[in-house]
Amino acid sequence: MRIGPVAVAHPITLAPMEEHTSFPFRIVCKQLGASLVCGERVDACDVARRDRRALKLLHTAPTERPSVGQISGNDPQVMVDAARVVAEQGFSIVDLNFECPIRRLIGRGEGGALMADPSAIARLVEAVVRAVDIPVTIKIRSGPDAERETAVEIAQLAEQAGAAAVDVHARSVAQSYVGGPDWSVVARVKQAVRIPVLGSGGVREAVDAVRFLKETGADGVAIGRGCLGNPWIFQQARSLVTGGAMIAPPNISERARILLQLVAGEFDFYGNHLALRRLPRVACYFAKALPDFAAFRTAVQKIKNEHEFKRLVREHFVA
Repeated sequence: MRIGPVAVAHPITLAPMEEHTSFPFRIVCKQLGASLVCGERVDACDVARRDRRALKLLHTAPTERPSVGQISGNDPQVMVDAARVVAEQGFSIVDLNFECPIRRLIGRGEGGALMADPSAIARLVEAVVRAVDIPVTIKIRSGPDAERETAVEIAQLAEQAGAAAVDVHARSVAQSYVGGPDWSVVARVKQAVRIPVLGSGGVREAVDAVRFLKETGADGVAIGRGCLGNPWIFQQARSLVTGGAMIAPPNISERARILLQLVAGEFDFYGNHLALRRLPRVACYFAKALPDFAAFRTAVQKIKNEHEFKRLVREHFVA
């Protein structure tokens, strides 16, 4: 698959997830087989004014390329300014988020609110495409709600405006993340445009990714919540879609190794204070299968530094 001039080695990619697809997590996913990784959504207005937190979220490095920086907004000039910053940061692709169902974004007429206004999306895409040299992609949903499916129209308009690919989350904005996805909308978008189409929604295991690609005809699948605590899903799915055998799940020692690598990356990247705030959520995704998970969850809340966390992992992640 090629997104503009960017070569993507295989169809198994990492979807953007707020507060999850941090730089350290993306590095882990890349190492474990994700062909393309996407950072979490950042408000374009913050990026455009080069807010320090926004730039931190948009950190990237050559080791994760090809990589995607994602922004959201509804003002063409602000989106242009923000997209230029994404390009300056070193991302391979800039993705425009028109699907996020978070209420504060909807209230501002951004994110998923724009699924009800295809022409507005087309104007934003056209403005950004003219402003940057890297490919511009879009993330959309099936439509605003179950009664209005606008994905096909938006994908066609975005293609005409110069978008290099479209990623379809197979739920409506009103649905948020509740209920099953409708993969057929991804198939309809794929049939309607010539640019690459990726999709997401309901992919929790490697076999789901294979089935998704087969049923939709999509060029790629973007794995979201299915990789939290299980980044091995990328190498498992990659093996299956390239004709290989199913790779066995990681043993407990491997789970501990990757968890420690991820947490070390978080402490290095965020510093002690913020890494500790993030630690319980990050660690508990990896620890859910432990027989003494409840004790681990209680103990991790009391951790004060990385050294204490390493000791906790040694105590609980034992065969």
